[in-house]
Amino acid sequence: MAHETPHTSIRVAARLANGFALDLVKLGGFGRDVIDGLLLVAISQANVAQITRNAELQRTYATLDQPPPDDMRRPVSVSAIANSLRIPFETARRRISALAEAGVVKTAHRGVILPTAPLNSPFYRMGAEANYALVRNLYFRLRGLGLLEDLPRPNGPPFDPDHPPVRLVIRLSSDYLLRLAEPVTQYMGDLVSGLLLMDVIHANTEHLPDTEGGDADGGWAAEGFVPDVQRRPVRATALSERLGIPLETVRRHLQRLVDADRCERKEDGYLVPARILARAPFVQYMLDNQSHLHRLYAGLADFGVLSEWEREILALRGAA
Repeated sequence: MAHETPHTSIRVAARLANGFALDLVKLGGFGRDVIDGLLLVAISQANVAQITRNAELQRTYATLDQPPPDDMRRPVSVSAIANSLRIPFETARRRISALAEAGVVKTAHRGVILPTAPLNSPFYRMGAEANYALVRNLYFRLRGLGLLEDLPRPNGPPFDPDHPPVRLVIRLSSDYLLRLAEPVTQYMGDLVSGLLLMDVIHANTEHLPDTEGGDADGGWAAEGFVPDVQRRPVRATALSERLGIPLETVRRHLQRLVDADRCERKEDGYLVPARILARAPFVQYMLDNQSHLHRLYAGLADFGVLSEWEREILALRGAA
């Protein structure tokens, strides 16, 4: 980047991205739990990988009214999905079988696909528009932090504002989400524990304003993070409801996290304190997240999406 990003801005960006990623998982799950949500995102992205690598196809199948047809979706094996998410093969197989029985995915000897029909349903379209709004909202919040100043200029024509590129935005934001899966499991031990830890951190800090990033002079030491007294503990029951995971499963994984000293159990819930967030793996996760966010929005800038969003904001200000 052209200038060094302040530690405070990186911490706030990581906090915003944490909640953003969890919301994307929930939206991608067709009302199921966050593990199924990630599985469906991974399956869908693998099915349309040839589209995400081709700018012309990205534009052709950019809007809600232009879903890629089934004959363009390439099946992906269960083992490939399990490996990409770093989850046990049997877990992936069992859950994908349940998704097939529910009619969400189709399986064959060549693998599994997420077909066009559920991706064109009113329920999906409502979630897709919410996904689009989340990506747009995060962009302006990051811009408010002084980030994303050096994105590339668009090299293609802007989109028609009456037909926004919802599916294109979903594909690029899904790529961002899947890039987080590996470090989450690497640092937390397994995917469920990682998602729980992300949600504990999110629940602890979601009330904080975007201006609260800790002590600018504290660097990456614990003293530089938001003080623990400003963090709000979260109960296991709330985490179960937020993530759609059974309460006993939540409690079991939370105990593993406590035993591994990745979070603390307080009288009124669970907390990830500054001393843990200041550890090297968490700091590296935040720094990597900066690169992942930049890659996401650079891709959107390249397709002219950001310039259209900026024009919309200027138009609203002019109308006011």
